[in-house]
Amino acid sequence: MSPQQYKFGPAKAKEFYTENNVIFLTGATGFVGKTILEKLLRSFPQITKVYLLVRISGTKTLQDRVENDVFASKIFDTLRSQFSTPQEFHDKVVQKIVPVQGDITVDRLGLSEADQRMIHEDTRVVINSAASVSFDDPLNNALEMNTRGPFRTFEIAKGIKNLAAFVHISTCYVNAPMFDSHIDEIVYPHPLGEPEAIYEALTKMSYEEIRNYERSVVLKTYPNTYTFSKSLTEHLVQKQYKAMGLPIVIVRPSIVTAAKAEPVPGWVEGVAAANKAVVSCALGQVQEWIGDASKKTDLIPVDIVAKVILLAATTASSSQPSPNIYHVGTSSINPITWGQFGTCLTDYWLAVDRPRRRVSDDIRFEMYDLPVFKKRFDQRFGEQIKTLAQHKDGKKLKIRISKAMAVPMTFKTFATNQWFFDVSNTLALDDAAPVELKSGLRSGMDWDRYMEDYNAGVHAFILKEKVVRPVGGASYSIQPLKRKELPAAATSEKPEVAARL
Repeated sequence: MSPQQYKFGPAKAKEFYTENNVIFLTGATGFVGKTILEKLLRSFPQITKVYLLVRISGTKTLQDRVENDVFASKIFDTLRSQFSTPQEFHDKVVQKIVPVQGDITVDRLGLSEADQRMIHEDTRVVINSAASVSFDDPLNNALEMNTRGPFRTFEIAKGIKNLAAFVHISTCYVNAPMFDSHIDEIVYPHPLGEPEAIYEALTKMSYEEIRNYERSVVLKTYPNTYTFSKSLTEHLVQKQYKAMGLPIVIVRPSIVTAAKAEPVPGWVEGVAAANKAVVSCALGQVQEWIGDASKKTDLIPVDIVAKVILLAATTASSSQPSPNIYHVGTSSINPITWGQFGTCLTDYWLAVDRPRRRVSDDIRFEMYDLPVFKKRFDQRFGEQIKTLAQHKDGKKLKIRISKAMAVPMTFKTFATNQWFFDVSNTLALDDAAPVELKSGLRSGMDWDRYMEDYNAGVHAFILKEKVVRPVGGASYSIQPLKRKELPAAATSEKPEVAARL
């Protein structure tokens, strides 16, 4: 369906969120989820209520998690500055948040009966942002979060009286096995067979059988368990779409990186995906990588992702034969190469003051094919590995050497291959979007400028150091958070699974 064929569609996004002004959001402590929440609250004041699925443990309360793991984030500083006092910000923004205790890994999301009734009564839009984005998860863990988790959320959504949209956030790399291909916004046949049969077989396997299947089948086809679990979920949604009767849309971001413009250029959190590469270079942890500098990668700013997610909801319909799918990426418009990415990293981190946590001043981003990389690794660290047990600083050295191998291996598939993700559906959304949600994706990216902002964002928001630099002709000064101000998710949880909330 074209954008003009919907009751609202992207052109009437304001009207859509005026009529559908109660949101149920999962994963709000995660990088993408937090960006969606901030954008909703800042650009759509007509939103009256946002239910947040909140997982609590120990002595933490629901309010603790909302205050410390959501609103303590610097992403809300722009919105907070629009109000004259903290009390006004609380009364007009924070009071819209209704945390409900639950867990994406528990049946019916672990919601109490009272909370289920409340959500069923007035929710109009569900956005499922909860996921584990770790590339290293055992298969069973990835399936629990990224496959069973969404279907538990679908079960809750089936009870909502007036559901207008369910946005499921996936990834472009569900089609990772299709190397060097132009990939359309569709569901392709599953490379391992019939998806329902695959899932049923997995549910009957023992832990050891699943581990064996992961090693002997999954990782010989997919780069990691994350992409496999996301792919399987999409295929199951496609198969069960009509039976579920839910107005589902699927949004597939590529590699999500720092904000291009909103709420400030460079805003970023967490050390997953590309952020891990930036931090590893910045701190002198990794200098040599497995890849091809001429290969194109697909980076997409998180604020563009959030806008597309909110636009996609306006096109949801349960009467279609299959859910609409929207790629959010740059590979089919003006992609950046890994070589340019590495040059932008080293240019920035060689020019700025030495980060406090830097372990080496050897700041390089050099790419080699796998045999050469391994040979060079042995030459660089072979003798140190042999004498590691006798080294007086053995533990720290072991960690450094481990990262020099493990981090490049994580990126190997993505840096030695390339994909071109069609964005026709997404561009149609953006062309019709109101100014609040227009991303300008069609015009492409100024990569040199963007990478400058991205590196500065990592410097300020992830490494927590003071950065003063010009952005857009204005002075851009970010003060680092004090340790006691750091959100709990940044200090005590694995960043890759913080999106569980």
